[in-house]
Parts: sequence; structure tokens; C-alpha cells
Amino acid sequence: MAEEYKKLFGLNFKVEKLDPKNLPVYISARRSFFKYSWADNDFILVRVSPKEKFGVIAFEKQALLLSDRFGMPVAFKFDNISKAQRDSLIERNIPFISNSGQLYLPFLGMALSDRFIKPKELNTKKMMPVTQALFLYMLYRSGGETIIKKDAAEALGVTRTSITRASDQLYEMGLISQKMQGKEYYMSIKEHGKALYEKAKPYFINPIQRVVTVSENDLYKSLPLSGELALSVRSMLNPPKIPVRAVYKADIDTGKLHEIDIRWEPEEKVIQLELWKYDPTLFEKDGIVDPVSLMMCFEDNVDERIEESMEDYLEGYEW
Repeated sequence: MAEEYKKLFGLNFKVEKLDPKNLPVYISARRSFFKYSWADNDFILVRVSPKEKFGVIAFEKQALLLSDRFGMPVAFKFDNISKAQRDSLIERNIPFISNSGQLYLPFLGMALSDRFIKPKELNTKKMMPVTQALFLYMLYRSGGETIIKKDAAEALGVTRTSITRASDQLYEMGLISQKMQGKEYYMSIKEHGKALYEKAKPYFINPIQRVVTVSENDLYKSLPLSGELALSVRSMLNPPKIPVRAVYKADIDTGKLHEIDIRWEPEEKVIQLELWKYDPTLFEKDGIVDPVSLMMCFEDNVDERIEESMEDYLEGYEW
């Protein structure tokens, strides 16, 4: 954030991050404060949280209070701003900057246009498939080190745009923090191990798009075990009669799959293929799908045997 508007109107400002601990909580909560300096031009830039309710009268009062406190002009920084919001700020002479390139700094200069960024609409109730894949990538990495977005995109085999949408969703869910340093975007998890898993649990989705029963084939033997077969390896549960394996839906030509109905072909050796919304091989271990994804495969299962076996498996899992 400190570097975003370091150069304004061709002027190279010095930027200093301020500690707002002496400010009232209603002004400082979820905000960042910066001092911009160039020659005799100093002002305070207050980054407003995207989650904060827009209230032009409140901003007007806060701008006056902060200006008196710091002894210099104060401007607000918004991620997104509508035309109506921009016009109301200008009408009350409240300095501001937005990511759409709107700048209204009466003490320095103005740069206004009719270009506005449409606010991102993120579902904060359930993860997208790519979001869950990104979360698992961060959850299973040892040490919880900071991760560069481009590295995560490469590891998961997705575009940087997809990673950005996924990381924004995780950020809005309160599961990660993210920041920009230089030209790179960094992400880090806020919890670790089981604590992070428990916090994220309400947002998980079932990775299975579809389940098909097909004839056994040597090509399927390299796929990771899933379903009751995977759980039987990890617990005391008896293995199912039909083997279960998982495959990424994009890695198989479903049009060429010949589905088998064992009611009519009981002698046929078959296997159940779970077609996943993300690649199950990304997080497999010892030829078995990861525990979080496996748990969500049983999301709608009411079998007490499976529920108890899954609880025992997760309880003994070394996060």
C-alpha cells in the first residue's frame, strides 16, 4: 500500500507508515495510516477497509478531527468508489484517492474521470474449487511460510488471475493475509495445522463433481484411492466391494467412459471413479487423497461407521 501512490502528479513522495494506537478505535479500527511528504507538501492518507460502511458525513467529521490531530490535510484511500460516492465526497470537500485513478486532493491537485471499478462480488459462504485447492496447498505446506502468488499458481497449474480470485476469497473469509512487496504479491495463513482446519471447515466444498462406475483398467491403478477404500486404509473400516479412485475431471475424456450398471453386469470387474473439481494428485500421500478432501467426500453421508472412522482418522492426523 505504501508504494501504490508514492508518485503523485509526477512528484516522488516520501512515504512513512504511522502507528494509530493513540487514535480512537472507531477511527483506527481496520485502517492503515501513512504520511506523504514532498518539499513543503505533507498530508495523511488513511486507507479505509473495503468492509467499512461508506458514510460521507462520518468521513467529513473524521477528516476534520484527524487534520487537527496531525496538523496537516487528511485524505481517504478507497479500493473502490462509485460515481455517486465520488460526487458526494467532492461536494463536501473531502480529499480522497481510489484505485480507479480518481484523485481529489484540493491542497495538491485533482485527477478525475468517468472510469470506475466495479466492486468484486465474492462468495464468502463456500470456497470455489480453485480456492479450496489454494487453501489445501497452504495448509499442508510445513512451517506456514509466506507464499508468493505466482509460485502458488505454478504449483497448482492455474492462472494468476484464478489465484488472485482464490486468495481474495480466502482473505475475505479471514483465513489468510496478503500484501504486496515490490512487484510480488505474498500470502500467509493466519493459523496453522488443526486450528486452521477448524476455522476453515464451514467453508469447504465436496470436491466430487460426479461418480461413475466403469470397468477396471490398468490406466486407473495410478490414480489415488478415495472414498471408503481410502478411509479403510487410514482406519479400521472394512474396505468396500468396489474400489474407489479419484481423478481430476479435466484429465479424463468422460465422453469415452463406458459406464457399467452392476445390476445388469454383476460379473464385470468394476471400479468407481470420482471426477473431482480440482486435481486430487496435488495433495495425495502414499497414493491416498488428502484428509480434508476425503472428509468432504462424505459430506452428505449419514453412515455412523464412516463418520466415526473419519473422526478417528482426523483426530490422529499429524497436522
